[in-house]
Amino acid sequence: MQTLLVVDDDPTVGLGLAVALERNGRRIIVCRDLESAQIILGSEPVTDIVTDVKLSGPFRFEGLDFITEIMSVAPSARVILMTGHSSEELVAEAERRGADAVLSKPFGTEVLEPLLSDASGDEVPSLVMVPTLDEVIVSDDLRPRFQPIVLLADRSIHAVESLARYRAGAPFVRPDLLFEYATRRKDVARLEAACIETTMRAAVTFPESIRLFLNIHPAALDDIGIAATLAASARQNGVHLARVVLEITEQQELRQTPSLFEAIEQLRNLGVRFAFDDVGVAYSHLPLIEKIRPAYLKISQLFGTQFESDPTKLKIIRNIVALGVEFDCDVIIEGIEDASSEIAARDLGIKFGQGYLFGRPEDAP
Repeated sequence: MQTLLVVDDDPTVGLGLAVALERNGRRIIVCRDLESAQIILGSEPVTDIVTDVKLSGPFRFEGLDFITEIMSVAPSARVILMTGHSSEELVAEAERRGADAVLSKPFGTEVLEPLLSDASGDEVPSLVMVPTLDEVIVSDDLRPRFQPIVLLADRSIHAVESLARYRAGAPFVRPDLLFEYATRRKDVARLEAACIETTMRAAVTFPESIRLFLNIHPAALDDIGIAATLAASARQNGVHLARVVLEITEQQELRQTPSLFEAIEQLRNLGVRFAFDDVGVAYSHLPLIEKIRPAYLKISQLFGTQFESDPTKLKIIRNIVALGVEFDCDVIIEGIEDASSEIAARDLGIKFGQGYLFGRPEDAP
């Protein structure tokens, strides 16, 4: 099946092209900014790309840089550049970078269609309009799911982890792609603020004895306004901040800046606790353990799932448990899917567990 990516900051142009080009054997994805188009390029099997040369204003030519990126990611894709002001220099530069053709607006589909690859399949056509970050943030489809964290001694619920979810479909049904998009837009703090608000609204349905774990992107934690955002949302929704635990994932780099440590101190003074998530997976935050003083260390499901039968996983987990003892951190092991892993974790002295054995992520009650 042909996958056609259309990129234009004017939604009428993108949608108009998509409707005109609809046919069997073709899936059309429309993006309205460069950053979402980059996400699609990296996550979908794109065969054809039609992109405007200017995507954020009259004086920038992001479309040319996008062609260069396309050639490195999907070199076999057909690339058509659109422009409202063609010139010999622009055409030459676009072709030098790898464009197959440059079309001057306006043009008809009878001009564009022969330039695209063959869409001869009989699959039902489909159209995806990729939302902008602004649309995601204000959408009712941005709602968390919650997964329990249990006390391994008796399986009582100690906490729930809030997992950001966008329910309106591809591509941002994948939270990693949604946060990558926000990162590319340099707007992670605003997305995190929206996720905090949706979590706080849902938190009132849980008993006050249950703690609330929220994932926090390092870029948002480095925002000096995060403490005020969290405090305001908690106050408005009647949530005590002493219940809140911010999970700092090791899958993104945590830059050691003055604003980071100021934000952490402000949050701690509000009663917020911290957890190091995915300990040992990628970027290591352990050198910061004394400055951040996390209350919890979370062992990634990468190590936790069926760890008892894997000597390497077992050795890593034992080291993390010892680290927790040394720095007075409770340890949570993720990825517990069966009773044998639960028993093995308990035998190692791990206090808390999380995984499908105890419950899948679900909507708030």
